[in-house]
Amino acid sequence: MEEIVTYLLKSSGLLAAFFLAYHFLLRKETFFTSNRWFLLSGLATSILLPLFFITKVVYVESPKITLPVAPENNNLPIIIDKATTITTESIDWLQILFIVYGIVATILIIKVIIDLFSLAKLLRKQTIQKQEDLSYININQDIAPFSFFNYIVFNSSLYSQEELESILLHEKIHSQEKHSVDVLVAKLFTIVFWFNPLIWWYQKAIIQNLEYIADSKAIQNIEDKKCYQMALLKVVSHQNCLPITNHFYQSLIKKRIVMLNKNQSNKKSIWKYTLILPVIIAFVFLFQIKVVAQEKLIQISDGSSISASTREVTEMYWTKNSTDEEFKDDIESLKSSDITMSLSGIKRNDKNEIIEIMISYQDKLGNSDSKKIFKENGIDPIYFRRDINQDGKGEIGFYNLGTNEITSTENEKYVSIFNSQFESDTEDNLDRLFIINGKPYTKEDLKGKNIAIIDGNIIKLSPKEALKKYGKRAKDGAVIFKGETEIINNVLDADFPVPPPPPAPPVKSKTTSEVNQEKNRFYIINGKEYFQNDLKGYTLKCDGAITYYDEEEAVKKFGEKAKDGAMVFNGVTTLEKINVSKETLERKTIIFSNDNGDDIVFIPAEKILKLPHYPSIRLNDEGLILIVNGVQKLNPLETLNQTNLQNVKSVRVFDENGKETLGSLTKKIVITTK
Repeated sequence: MEEIVTYLLKSSGLLAAFFLAYHFLLRKETFFTSNRWFLLSGLATSILLPLFFITKVVYVESPKITLPVAPENNNLPIIIDKATTITTESIDWLQILFIVYGIVATILIIKVIIDLFSLAKLLRKQTIQKQEDLSYININQDIAPFSFFNYIVFNSSLYSQEELESILLHEKIHSQEKHSVDVLVAKLFTIVFWFNPLIWWYQKAIIQNLEYIADSKAIQNIEDKKCYQMALLKVVSHQNCLPITNHFYQSLIKKRIVMLNKNQSNKKSIWKYTLILPVIIAFVFLFQIKVVAQEKLIQISDGSSISASTREVTEMYWTKNSTDEEFKDDIESLKSSDITMSLSGIKRNDKNEIIEIMISYQDKLGNSDSKKIFKENGIDPIYFRRDINQDGKGEIGFYNLGTNEITSTENEKYVSIFNSQFESDTEDNLDRLFIINGKPYTKEDLKGKNIAIIDGNIIKLSPKEALKKYGKRAKDGAVIFKGETEIINNVLDADFPVPPPPPAPPVKSKTTSEVNQEKNRFYIINGKEYFQNDLKGYTLKCDGAITYYDEEEAVKKFGEKAKDGAMVFNGVTTLEKINVSKETLERKTIIFSNDNGDDIVFIPAEKILKLPHYPSIRLNDEGLILIVNGVQKLNPLETLNQTNLQNVKSVRVFDENGKETLGSLTKKIVITTK
């Protein structure tokens, strides 16, 4: 909507420039035909020029940007303002203006349609006399003579024979030179730009100049100028006419008579038409140049430099839980990178997990491939990556976790930044901006940490797209983690023991909590093997990254002993014994069931509530509303700590628009107990 407003304002500015140039420089000149084309070119320029842009690439030095990161543990006291806050919805004035604009434009369109119907009604069943491809209609009504395309309408009984010949010659010139087209085009512009007062004067200038043209050419074929001028004055008494026609009577008769008697302008004055060119050039330089900022050189870790402008990286990530809507959005997103992605043959099991899919792509360089994937218990995550420079060299293709099926045109090494199965990059190591759970992070912020996607996918923006959306801090591009994502630190739970594994579905009569308690994840720390039960009461501190394996992957790599999953600590890890109360340990992670069967995880120490298909809810976030059994609570975290969550009947989460939208940030939690 804002783009439409900008377009209309730019067009209005150009219309004003052409009109003012005509009014002050050309209006009194006798170059009537040239003035006609000048005014029409002004209309054409005003609607076409704002649609075209010149792209200017500006190479800038790569700035060092550090984003402040909020501390993970905030021990400051919570201050609660008990004053009632009244929230009022802001009025969308832009939308109101568009509604008003549409109403007025509609009224003007209806008026033109009525005029056309009136004209058709007037001409219906009239006697038509054909002459030189023109249709002459002599009517008995008291109406001023007019022409409309090839039709010339007049009342011969109102004028003498000599006056009538002058009038018909005038209207014949209107018809032969298609002046009705000019009138209709001007009328159309008054409908679109009705809010601009100059457009109405512009229309008047066009119609008046058309009369000058007809007068000047008619007078050349008439011996008695005085008789022609008397005909002009006589027609003044018959002012009844249709506004969409070229009629012999027009206002400002005095000006027409003055122009008839004016000497021809000196041809040297033709230079005045060129004065509009500096205005057009200035308009282009001020409004029609898009500046794209790109870095000359980017310093990487080994001290060498690379150019950020030579590559464009596109990546997509899908899991067995990806929805059809997510596929649709991602396919549309890929089109902006000239990549056509198609999906077919999607089959899902009873859990709505994808078990079979056919996926294919084709890019603007002609690279293409297709892949059919099948797995009974749900497909493995699918990644798509396109990293090709301006010379057409690079890599493109599909690949799965732990494999590399990229089609490479230069055999470039594929390495990982964060030693994480969810985020990777080429060895260029560009300094991208990362958006995780709606918050920005730099590569430095995430050093030594893993990014775990619980439910969602990854979208990568090119430097051009990211710069437009997030500003200079995203000069190297951006990586957006959609859905629920968790950053796993080097220090696991600094104040509490190792967390239990992710919640598993209930088995037969066992509750989710009982199943979780039976899990015993396999750990490798400093090259030694441990089980989860061995680490109860210890804090782990690791100076490297942590690799997580689910049950299936862990069994393949470590055997049956890792049937409950595995975690490998890469780097020196210290184990510290901590003393915590039994009550604290029991409240470290609480798992309870929603009424739809979903497991909900509450981690008091992290101030986090997790629901499937939604980003993690930070219970200390400002603006979060908690309602329990219809009563709003002032402190969501304290309320949940004091609530027996096993008695919860249902939990509903709503976004800022008051809707239950999967994947959206939560603004309100509504809990009902049994």
